[in-house]
Amino acid sequence: MVVSREVSFHAYHSHRGMLYEPNHSHEFFVVIGVKGECNEEGFVCDYRAVKRTFNRVVKQKLHEKNLDLLFEFPTSENLAKWIWGELHFFYALSFIEVREKPHSKAVYLGPIV
Repeated sequence: MVVSREVSFHAYHSHRGMLYEPNHSHEFFVVIGVKGECNEEGFVCDYRAVKRTFNRVVKQKLHEKNLDLLFEFPTSENLAKWIWGELHFFYALSFIEVREKPHSKAVYLGPIV
């Protein structure tokens, strides 16, 4: 079973190189996919706990920040990988999805082993 919780944060970034754009802001939407078996009550995990963990571990580092100062290339792809690295200690992750806009997203399925 895979369940997911959507969370968000607001931040700024630019693009260098072939996709040049000056610094601009986004409301980034993140979907956290958690895999597992249902417990005796029929839950894989507590959605509220996923949000609290995200806020404490990820959002406090990214919200209202200039991502150019934190990442060499602050793309949705790199954010998805980084968020996975921050959250995989807490949950059996299935995927991390990052959207800058409703029509564009990056989905990270975890490291290839």
